[in-house]
Amino acid sequence: MLRVEGLYTEYPNEKGEIVKAAQDVTFQVPEGKLFTLLGPSGCGKTTTLRSIAGLERPRVGEIAVNDRVVFSSAKGVFVTPNRRGFGMVFQSYAIWPHMTVYGNAAFPLQVGARRHSRQEARDKVMRVLAACQLDHLAEREATKLSGGQQQRLALARALVMEPQLLLLDE
Repeated sequence: MLRVEGLYTEYPNEKGEIVKAAQDVTFQVPEGKLFTLLGPSGCGKTTTLRSIAGLERPRVGEIAVNDRVVFSSAKGVFVTPNRRGFGMVFQSYAIWPHMTVYGNAAFPLQVGARRHSRQEARDKVMRVLAACQLDHLAEREATKLSGGQQQRLALARALVMEPQLLLLDE
């Protein structure tokens, strides 16, 4: 289960003014369930997802998955994003242009906490690429994909590590 309690995230804008991006965000998502954050542009949806992923450090609050606290302002806990075991698909897809489709999908297995043999990694990557209908494009440059294919590649990259939590930003 994902538990977010009293999350408050702020950051300075380009003028140095403090932007209150998420204020007192609290919710729980039971294991195996889908949960959607809805609201107008600028209300803090992306900031909340980035905070859960560990890409933003909230000022106040607590985030836990299956009773494992990954952030707590009160307890001084901040687990780095690569140690959380979460997958995230960014709004912009964040495809690395210098890598092939295979390289993009394999990257989380190369930098994650768990090490995989070359064959195990290849099997995982090709399985998820096939599920996203990209296996036939494994050696293609990522920049040579259509927008829809790039979106599926971003999803494949998030799924390949079999995350306990999958965050999808639009």
